[in-house]
Amino acid sequence: MLKRSLAALLCLALAGTSARAQGAPRQASTERVYTIEETLRLMRNDPKLQSAEQDVIIAEARVNEARLRFLPDIGLQASATKYAARYPFALSPEFRSLLLFPGASSQNIYSGRAYFNMALYEGRRTLNTLRLAQASQKQALSNRDSVKMDVTLRAKEAFYRLLLAQERTSAFDLHLKTVEAASSGDLGPWERVEAESALGLARARAAEAKHALDAARLLFLNTLSLELDTPFRVAGSLETVPAKAEVEKAVIWAMELRPELQSQTYRVQMDAIGVNLALGRRNPTVFLAGDYELTAQRFPLKNNNWDMTLGITIPFAYDFWSQLKQKRAEQRQGELTRAELQDRVRLEVRQAAETLRWWQEEWPHRESQWKKVSSLYDDAVGKPGGALSRLRARDGVLELRLAYLSAVTEHILARARFERAVGRELPR
Repeated sequence: MLKRSLAALLCLALAGTSARAQGAPRQASTERVYTIEETLRLMRNDPKLQSAEQDVIIAEARVNEARLRFLPDIGLQASATKYAARYPFALSPEFRSLLLFPGASSQNIYSGRAYFNMALYEGRRTLNTLRLAQASQKQALSNRDSVKMDVTLRAKEAFYRLLLAQERTSAFDLHLKTVEAASSGDLGPWERVEAESALGLARARAAEAKHALDAARLLFLNTLSLELDTPFRVAGSLETVPAKAEVEKAVIWAMELRPELQSQTYRVQMDAIGVNLALGRRNPTVFLAGDYELTAQRFPLKNNNWDMTLGITIPFAYDFWSQLKQKRAEQRQGELTRAELQDRVRLEVRQAAETLRWWQEEWPHRESQWKKVSSLYDDAVGKPGGALSRLRARDGVLELRLAYLSAVTEHILARARFERAVGRELPR
């Protein structure tokens, strides 16, 4: 009886807990607000930028490895061998090729050794290897800077396109409400046709603006590598200021500052070093080596051997000329690629400057026209006139405002593209 009562109480408690859990309201997810500064900060987590950062770390490690090649190869070696021999034999070269004889009083042998090996002259191969690693490190830094500029430009484009989409959606929603209010009045047959047509067009444009806004939101989230269902909005204003773009100076800056050109310059240096390394294969190598060894069949080890060796190796590479020819062809190929890249950069700078100049001239005209018509519209509000005339006037003001916002957005992005083409930010 007691067990049944406890079971019943437990069921009631679980039922009450379940009901409270079901009745409890879910906590609404917090909407994030992104400004342009926050957007640029989050772009540090871009996968391409992170990969470029890892390339820099790898290049730094290779420079350290190349520096360590100037140090002698030193080490310690110890071995213990048990053997049974019917005739004399030697251990493998990994164990110093020690000679072992049959009939020894002990079938064990112990050995300890310290050694060093250092190249005194090897045709500057080690030095060229270090220079190659340093040039590769500088190229990795330039590639990272280039990726960072691309990431910054992509973030600005995603942010301002989304901001423009938000403004367009708000404007079309407000316009739709205005058209709905105007269409609900007392109109004649032909005015009714025109009003319904305007209402249908306003609904279509509002729907298209909402669809464009959703696409811009997805693109923004994908650009920032965020979850695609993240609740958020962007905060900012579509405002811009004139930018001074001197084409000739900009081309000079681009030739000096563009990371892609710097990277290609280091590529040419690496190709030249590769030619030197290929030439170095025919140079002899002079080395100094030494060993100190203790060997015995019982402890303590008292039998010692030592040696000091000065040697020279003269290589005979059958593929020397073919490899040298290959490296020189790669060097020439790199020079041609660099010249082509310089021409492309000059073209990009001039195209970006022309686009910036056009929008810089167009944007004030659209602003002044919008403000002029908007002021006339505000003065006409409350004065007598037909409903459709007011509606058409409202539609004209909307179109001029959207044209102005589009021009401002394009000017902001044209400035960003010009800065990317030059490789530096323009003074405010």
